[in-house]
Amino acid sequence: MYKNKNFIDSISIFFATFFYVGYFPYGPGTAGTFASMVLYFLFFHYLTFSGYIILCIVLFFAGIFFSSRAEKIIGKKDPSEVVIDEVEGYLITMLGAFWAPFSILYILIGFLLFRIFDIIKPFPIGAADKRIGGGIGIMLDDVIAAVISAVLLRLIIVIIVGL
Repeated sequence: MYKNKNFIDSISIFFATFFYVGYFPYGPGTAGTFASMVLYFLFFHYLTFSGYIILCIVLFFAGIFFSSRAEKIIGKKDPSEVVIDEVEGYLITMLGAFWAPFSILYILIGFLLFRIFDIIKPFPIGAADKRIGGGIGIMLDDVIAAVISAVLLRLIIVIIVGL
């Protein structure tokens, strides 16, 4: 853990690491996405569409704030401990399954799609990752990966179920 200067720094690290999940020693990004997947499975899929969109918007702006502060506290660009971007990315990915029947298969496919695009970072994801810094850069590459993943998830669901 990092020695925080004040309460806001402590809160920033707490949320940026998604309740310290980002300190998982192996694949913190995957651990953050997995934690988000569990929360989606347990709670988030019960939200209305407007409630879900509001959650994603609030999380995006909170993620920019907290990850920007965490980056300064930790002292490195886009630190691996910061996983709030993976949480946001997975939740956006699951918009692709929003009107489909609830299915663990879709939850897992969303997880795999998002992790593949977040790790490989094809254009334009990689370009955003390299060119945009700070909290917005930390969040934006995952949002782009998530939008691509959501579209692909939706296409897969249409092919499988026809919805």
